[in-house]
Parts: sequence; C-alpha cells; structure tokens
Amino acid sequence: PKADAIIAMGDKITSKQIASDANVNTIPGYDGFVTSPSHAVQVANDIGYPVMIKATSGGGGKGMRICYTDDDVREGFVLSTAEAKSFFDDERLFVEKFIENPHHIEIQLLAGRKTTTSSDGDISDNENEGKLEILCFPERECSIQRRNQKILEESPSTLLKPETRAEMIRQVKSLVRTVNYTSAGTVEFLVDETDKQNFYFLEMNTRLQVEHPVTEMVSGGGDGVDLVYGMINVAAGRGIPEEYLDLVHRGYDLESMTEEEVEGLAVPHTGHAIEARIYAEDPIRGFLPSTGPLLKYVEPPKSIPAHENGNDCRIRVDSGVLPGSIISPYYDPMISKVIAYSPNNRNESINALRGALDRYVIRGIEQNSSFILDVLRNKYFNEGRTPTNFIDLHYPDGFTGVELDSNERAELVAITAAVNSWRRAHLDLPPLSMNDIYTNDGEKVVVCLGGMFGSASVVHVTDSENGKVLVEHIPQKSTSCVAEDDNGREDLSALHDITINSIEYDPLNPVVEVVINGQQKAIQIQNEDNTGIFSAQYSGANVECLVMSVDEYKLSRHMKEPKALDTSNLILSPMPGTLVSYAVDDGDEVLAGQEICVVEAMKMQNVLRSARSGIIKKCHAEVGASLMTDEMIVEFDS
Repeated sequence: PKADAIIAMGDKITSKQIASDANVNTIPGYDGFVTSPSHAVQVANDIGYPVMIKATSGGGGKGMRICYTDDDVREGFVLSTAEAKSFFDDERLFVEKFIENPHHIEIQLLAGRKTTTSSDGDISDNENEGKLEILCFPERECSIQRRNQKILEESPSTLLKPETRAEMIRQVKSLVRTVNYTSAGTVEFLVDETDKQNFYFLEMNTRLQVEHPVTEMVSGGGDGVDLVYGMINVAAGRGIPEEYLDLVHRGYDLESMTEEEVEGLAVPHTGHAIEARIYAEDPIRGFLPSTGPLLKYVEPPKSIPAHENGNDCRIRVDSGVLPGSIISPYYDPMISKVIAYSPNNRNESINALRGALDRYVIRGIEQNSSFILDVLRNKYFNEGRTPTNFIDLHYPDGFTGVELDSNERAELVAITAAVNSWRRAHLDLPPLSMNDIYTNDGEKVVVCLGGMFGSASVVHVTDSENGKVLVEHIPQKSTSCVAEDDNGREDLSALHDITINSIEYDPLNPVVEVVINGQQKAIQIQNEDNTGIFSAQYSGANVECLVMSVDEYKLSRHMKEPKALDTSNLILSPMPGTLVSYAVDDGDEVLAGQEICVVEAMKMQNVLRSARSGIIKKCHAEVGASLMTDEMIVEFDS
C-alpha cells in the first residue's frame, strides 16, 4: 500500500474520521485523544458506559480495556498506556462506546490499478492511470476472542444475511475509494444480533492478517486463491489477477443485475474453513503466557477424514517453529495456526479441525489447543451462536479443562487398557491379571483416570478376537470392583460396551490411531513416570492414567490421598515475566480484590490482586526482577 494510506488507516482516530466521510457506519465515541485518567473518566461519562479504551496505533487486542465504571477507566488508562508504549511506541489513547455482544466480522479485499509498462520493462509510476479495481472476498467471522485477540476464525459467517453482507461490501468499496487504497487489506466490523443486523466500522488493516488462509481456502470454487500473489501482483502494477476478477464474473449473471447489486458482490464461497490460533499460553491460568523450549513438536497430517461422508478435509498448518525452538517472553505467544477446510459444510470443517488438533503434538510448554477443542465441542458454537463475549458467557469461572462425557471416558479407559497391555507385552514387564487384552477373554484390569485417587473403571475382555470389552465404572468410595446401586445390586447403567476395531501404536510416536466403535480417533500418549502413571490427551482432555490389577486396586483404596500444599498466605507469579511495580509495601493492610503488583509478560501488563484480606508480611521479589511461574512475590502474615 501507499505510505499515506498506511499512515491514515493505521491511526484509529483518523481512520474513523475517514470512514465517516466515506459514509461507513462508525461507533459513537470521542473524536480526540484522552490525555489523563481524569480526562478519560470525563469522556467515558459523556459517552455512557460501557466504553472501550483503545490505543490509537493499536492492534491484536493490545492496549485495549473494556470499562464499566470510573475505576475501570482509571486503571485501564494506566495499563493501556503502558502496553501502547511497549507495543507501538505510541501512548495515545481514545475512548469509544463498547458494543456489547456483537459479532466480529471482516471483509478481505484486493484493490489495484493496471499501469502501463515501458519498452524497457519498467512500470509507469502514474498513480491516476488505470481504473481502480476492487475485489471483495467471502467474509470472515472472528468472534471467539480472549483479551480482545482472536483465537478462532472461520469463513463464511453463520450470522450474516445476504442483504447485510451486500451493504457491508458496498461500504468497504466506498472506503477503499476514499482512501485511494491499493493492495490487500481488511475492513473489520462489529455486527449486532438484532434482526436489522446493525454494523459498525472497527478498523482497516492495510496488510494481510493472520486469518487470511480461511479466505484463501473458501474462494475460487474450492481451488483456493493466493492472496500474497494477488498483493504482489498489485504492487508490481499489474492490478488484480484476471483469474481472480473472473471469479465474480463466473459466479453471477452480472448483465441482469443493477449497478447497486453489482457493487455489493463478493467472490462466491465454496465449502467452509475454520482456523485455530495455537498460542503458548495456559488457558487454565486465564490464558497467561508460557515460555520455554519445544521439547517435542509434530504437526498434524495434511488431510483428515470427515465423519459425515468419509471424504477427506484439507488441513493447513502455518508455523515458524521446529523441535527445540524457544518460546521467549518477549514476543507475541502465537506458535502456529491450523486451518481445516471442508468442500461441503461447516460441521465437517469443525470435525476435521478437532481431528487435526488431536494429532498435533506440542511438548515442553503450555498451549491452548485443549481450550480450542472444548470450544469446538460446545453446543452453541456448533449452532453458530458466537458473539464476542462467547468465552465470558460460557466460561464465567474460567476454563478448568475438557470434561469428557461418560462414553468418552469409557473409550479412554478401553484404549488405555489396550495400550498398557501392548506395552507390558513388548517391554517384558511383569504381567497383570490380564496379560493381553486381545487374548484373555474374561480377564480384568482396573484403569484409574486421574491417577491412583481418580475415577476407576474395570475393563472386562468379552471377545478378544473382535476387540470387544466391557467397561464398568466403580463408585469412588467402593472397595470392590463391581458398580452397585443403592440396594447393593450391580448397576448396569454404569456399563459400556466398547469395540476396539483396530489400534496403531508405536512407542516412538506419541499419537495412537484407534478405530473405536467404528469411529476413527486419536489419543496422545505423553510422559510416563516411575509409578506407571502416564499422561494422555483425548478429545482435548489431559488425563493421568494408571492401569492396575484388581488386587492392586483393592489395596489402593486403603491409602490416604496426599494433602495439597497450602499457598493461601502467598501470592505467586502465575506466569514467567517481569515484576513492573508494587501497589503495596511490607506491613500494609489490604482487602480482597485489591491490587498487589503488576507483572509484564510478552508485553502484556497483568494486574495481580489479593484473593484475601490481610496484612503484608514481606514483598519478596524486587521490582524489575525476572519471575518464574509460581515464584513467590508476596507473603501474608498467617
């Protein structure tokens, strides 16, 4: 793009003014910069809560805070200013109305002019030569976000009505002409869930975005397009590639349409694509960053069978890491992006992405694939009900891990028993009562999910030749190996018939391919400790698994579970980072919820608050110190 377009659209206040001049719908707000916390409070009250504080040069969710009260604004001003300076070297902030529960939808475009070429091959530099051509692509829905940063993107949106889509495209083209923009770009909108589908300009990105692969995969009749090629073509003065312009000509009967209808057209979409951003962060700790080396890294296969018709869905992985790469605390925590494409429908693409993430091996750091898999399982996500507050709505108390249903737990139990049997046979380990799950009909073992004191089930081999087993859940307090109802009778509702049709297990490969009850699935076998417990990942759930003989299980019921370490008098660093500041000192009396300190990780400012009221005994860490995860920062008096 031209430098003046980048400068104009890179400044959120200027871009908003330009959008308004181009008759693009904009969010109500203050048209200038806020210069202090008190000024920001005044502006917020004039607009009306809730409001959003934003860095004028911001992007990627950095330098942004949603505020519902004056106190939120004061704190948000300080934190957003620090992040804006750290990320963009520009402390300027502005305030606008926060649109609650919208969908985040964006339009990808290519705009360019064909310029003349001289006899020596040089491109003419005449900016006004040639007509400005604008090509819009199928919209992307990017509403699943944490900290205002996208983690799942898909195309097309399940929300937009055709008339809303057409009007958005018309406004995008108006903005492009007003800016005189040439190159690849994206115009982002917030769309409400009313029948009218009101939408508002958010920003224009004068570049390709992380999520552009979903657009590439659904465009071009399923053959896809290459937006980088298109962008370079425009920069070389050749304009938009003719084969891309022809996508619109082939998709519609332009001669029968009005000029206004043609103005609202985009490249037709084929199928559905969905992308997951894989971040080095711990979703169970509130998505806090995780750093360290990638001890093992194996990307998923390039195709995954679709459950509905057996056809393969395409898988694309864009990454910049290798085994041994170091994830540092100094940059954005994104490791890669995984994209699944189905030529048929959204449901297939969701299933394919689940299959790809089940087979994506990342060891050495915490990462967010388990959370993404949980979202992909969510009923409301599968129904397309995905406003930007989706995570707050469905995870009000945070993410605590994937909860497998009873059938999935039974499947995991059966697979665990089969894997354990194979390992014992091939490693010459002493046999349990069931030497081999495939050859000893009637034999039993006990599988505990969650370790020795977790949920226990008995696995009975009923037909070794055909891989049939019976999984029977044991009540937590039972010392027998039979599930019983309140009257002491065997509880048949706790029984699950499982058929392991096939299993492909190689100890050197952490991914075990299993056909179970006729469905292709994958389980990741992770580390094994010296007690025989190994970690497994199944459908996004990370579970400690232990296989015991019946006698071992009965004896284990008499053991006492170890007590967890009491850290209630301590404030520990939830992530690796730098201690930026303290809001308290030794001897201070604090209340629950009061700010204690600020820790910066990956340039994000994180406020740590007190979970209890009490008196500060000692501030152990020094300001500026590099902290490790769970390192002690503050100690309370007992």
